[in-house]
Amino acid sequence: MPLHEAEKTFTEAVVACLLHKAPPELIAQKEALTEHVQRVLGEGNKLPDQPDRAQLEAALHAIRQVLPAEADRIALVAGGATKIKGYVFEAPKLPEIRGASALLDWVNDVALRGLWRDSLSEALGSQDLAEECIIYASGGGFLAFAPAALGEELAAAAERCYTEHTLTANSVFVTGTFNLLELRYGRLSIQDSTLPFWIDEFKAKWGKPELRAVLASYYYGDEAETLEERFYRRKTFGELVTLLATMANQRRDERASHGDTRSVPRYELIPWAEKCESSDVRPVAVTTLVGTDRRALSEASGRKLIAGRIAKGNVYRITDLERDLGWQVPNDLISWGRQMSWERRWEAFLHREGADTFCAQRTLELPGSGQKLDVALKSIRPAKDVHEIGAASSGYMGIIYADGNNVGRLIATLATPKQYAQVSLALSDVARLAVFQALASYIEPITSPPDDNERPFLYPFEILAIGGDDLFVIAPGDKTLDIADSIARYFEAEIEKRLRSIDGLKLPANALSISGHTQRFTGATEFQKQNYIPLIGLSAGVLVAQENAPIFFLRDLVDELLKNAKGLAKDNVKHGFYGGAVDFMVMKSITMVTDKIKSFRRQALGDDGGDSKRRLTARPYTWHEFAGLLQTVREIKNAHVPRSQLYRLRRALDAEPGSAVTPSVMEYLYTRTRLRQEYGDALLNHIEQPWCWETPLTGRATKLPPWMPVGKAGWETMWADMLEAYEMVPDEVQA
Repeated sequence: MPLHEAEKTFTEAVVACLLHKAPPELIAQKEALTEHVQRVLGEGNKLPDQPDRAQLEAALHAIRQVLPAEADRIALVAGGATKIKGYVFEAPKLPEIRGASALLDWVNDVALRGLWRDSLSEALGSQDLAEECIIYASGGGFLAFAPAALGEELAAAAERCYTEHTLTANSVFVTGTFNLLELRYGRLSIQDSTLPFWIDEFKAKWGKPELRAVLASYYYGDEAETLEERFYRRKTFGELVTLLATMANQRRDERASHGDTRSVPRYELIPWAEKCESSDVRPVAVTTLVGTDRRALSEASGRKLIAGRIAKGNVYRITDLERDLGWQVPNDLISWGRQMSWERRWEAFLHREGADTFCAQRTLELPGSGQKLDVALKSIRPAKDVHEIGAASSGYMGIIYADGNNVGRLIATLATPKQYAQVSLALSDVARLAVFQALASYIEPITSPPDDNERPFLYPFEILAIGGDDLFVIAPGDKTLDIADSIARYFEAEIEKRLRSIDGLKLPANALSISGHTQRFTGATEFQKQNYIPLIGLSAGVLVAQENAPIFFLRDLVDELLKNAKGLAKDNVKHGFYGGAVDFMVMKSITMVTDKIKSFRRQALGDDGGDSKRRLTARPYTWHEFAGLLQTVREIKNAHVPRSQLYRLRRALDAEPGSAVTPSVMEYLYTRTRLRQEYGDALLNHIEQPWCWETPLTGRATKLPPWMPVGKAGWETMWADMLEAYEMVPDEVQA
């Protein structure tokens, strides 16, 4: 049976690729070649991590005794889907959005694996060897070995695979041919079995001021690191992955680069054709029911709808649509939907890791379940549309769009294919468990609409994507902020443990812990209690909006929020803190933001970024600070501080001219002292002390609540953020 990615060593696959169509005398050397491949890939008597030129040339000479230069060639094929958001969010309705995401997942996880098995089984001698060639295939990314002679053919076939099944999704695949030693030490310039460029030449060129900036951008590292550490960190298998990623970006932008000219899917819309009601850019191919509406769809949109129904377990509802489209749905797409869709994995999680969670317990309490989870789950269905998700939160839904920080830099330093497979698998597993744990901590089944004859209960959430280190989740609005907080805490703490368990992984040596990094919130949170050391941070954009807001519009806004959060996380890396950040927005009406969030905040909150003299917001936050903000909101609500007074102080902040803060400070202090003691104590203990009494900035005044110093002379406050999140934070912590 094929090995799980984390257990693969890839030795047999690499040997098989090197011996593809080799002469008999080379095949006779298979045992000796296998020993060399094992050393290169870090098994047994492995090669040194930091060889000098003599050691490297000796290793090359030993390989040449078995493998001549003309046969020392193996291909790496890398790629995946591009312009994913344009394909997935092309439709305005959740059923097609869900189906588009599911179809891309299936092509990446299943169809490409099938392509490798079908194409390489005969060439390599077995399906298991063909499967072992795949280093990673998940989360929209793909990386695999192939015989050098078949690399370009397989890259082109992979692009066709996406087009064949999705019709309109864009994809890019590239291939590079490398020698055996490069699988361990990155790109090598080999001339007559010698290396004209290695560590000595690197040091010499580093000494030239005109070359140092270019070298520093490629051989990146901390200023305190030695030149040897910079050089050897870069000269790994990860350098090949980075090279392939660069080639893929070039092919995405220039269709004719790195292979045959790439064909971009396009469907002509002739003047008299009826427009697809989903895409609005393709001709109609079929008319079908979507929910209670009869809609005219193009073939590509129809396939999305079929995939969405399969993902939700409604296979019985695809027969007529499949017939009308003339599309023979692949059998393994149906079997994948029954076993590996997010709904099936969610149910499996509740049976195993999540058996003791809040959601599992509330599920067992459903009438007629008999305290048996299998029985209870048969009475629960997934949400059909965002309206059912919003129904659990007074008509508000929330979107969480998160992405890992500095993953590319970590990938670039991975020494072997095995490390790449282990890290990629760890990222995917931890992201999935983080989402499931968070949802299971806050979500519970709700009653289906009265006119629904399908099942009496439903889970009000939707997982559109959990791929690699990124995720896209829709949840009830009043649970979204807490769910995002829980996802980040689990992901960052767990990925640290997983990465430290991988042998030979080069991790930041001086990374700061949660409490080691200077935070604006000085109170205690669950992040600080765990006090882990983030190695890969998770940054997120979180948006809460009305359920009838267009998803394509919300997608652009949450994408902007994510970029803001990643900007803060990037700045924190300069100070040795690798944790993530979050930016959020609660949008009570669609007309609140008509352009960009940046423009809205500049006008409404005086937010000019680093040049702000008086910001009425403190966003984005680190995760510890965000947890502190939610904690502050919860404590203020539990103390029943009059909202009228909170909003009056908010108006006082708005009314101040220019960069002045003194009038609002006096107004705040006056209000606090004249309120009832329990109200004043709540403001003192949960706003002033944790947010305003201390500052990491030298030479800046403190204890001017509700303001916090920022920059050299500016001020910011979390007051507006607290009020914006107020209605979306439950009074008590649920889990």
